Amino acid sequence: MKKVLLAFTLLFALSAGVAVSAEKTRIAYVVKAMTDQFWIDMRDGAEKAAEEMNVELSFQAPEKEMDVERQIQMVENAIISNFDAIILSAADSKALNPVIVQANRADIPVILVNDTIDMTALAEDGGRVETYTGIDQYQAAALAGKYAAEKLPGGKVVLLEGPAGVDALEQRLMGFRDQVEGKPGFEIVASQTANCDRNLGFNVMQNLLTSRPDVSIVWSVNAEMGQGAIQAIEQAGRVGEIAVFDFDASNDDILTIREGSLMGSVAQYPALQARAAIKAYLDVLAGKKLPPHTVTKAELITKDNVEAFMAGQ
Repeated sequence: MKKVLLAFTLLFALSAGVAVSAEKTRIAYVVKAMTDQFWIDMRDGAEKAAEEMNVELSFQAPEKEMDVERQIQMVENAIISNFDAIILSAADSKALNPVIVQANRADIPVILVNDTIDMTALAEDGGRVETYTGIDQYQAAALAGKYAAEKLPGGKVVLLEGPAGVDALEQRLMGFRDQVEGKPGFEIVASQTANCDRNLGFNVMQNLLTSRPDVSIVWSVNAEMGQGAIQAIEQAGRVGEIAVFDFDASNDDILTIREGSLMGSVAQYPALQARAAIKAYLDVLAGKKLPPHTVTKAELITKDNVEAFMAGQ
């Protein structure tokens, strides 16, 4: 009954793009971590959107991005606490399936944000989500790969992977790789994980510069590893010799694009994703049928458009 009443009060407001409700809807917004600028920007965007839409938001994250068990506990607690909805950036493509099923049984809508999961496995487990709000991870990463293939003469390529089992990061890896693999002059010589960590990114890149001194192109699936790689390259005195690309367009990314040590970074506008996720739930509440993927904007930031990007922030 509560959800029905909320739906009626929100129908008019949703048509205007802003929710005005006498009774605030409660959303548990659970992400993977708060260890880098991307998640901070998403939290800030989510809190701003929640205030504008008159939503009560509980933004939560484990201390470490790979702490899947802690994230599962957070979702379970949201179910027990009878939140009206759960917005989830899953830390694993399958491990969260049982708690998503629990949420379904409790009639609590689940909206994915930023990270996709294995939808086939979820369906086999008897679960579903309302929509995934975020970029097309593969196509976004392909923007960087295509740029490298078109602008660079070729070279030995290193890929810095994220933790295993995260579908979004695997899509990013493939999106770039498929644009350069097999192209004349390009050769992938290493693909290693640094678990989306800056220090590990530094260590992995430092070792690769020793074992593969011929490396000339680096693709990192997130900004933290990309920045770690840049630090290793700077320490080795090889800035200008190695073209680095990464994902997230963090504040450090923008600085290093301006300085010339980062060739490009894929911006995925976390605040837009957060707003779209909250709006998606309010649409569900109002009885609207959502597409499987609510697509949000992605853009490759390079020296050619970095100033315009900053002006629009």
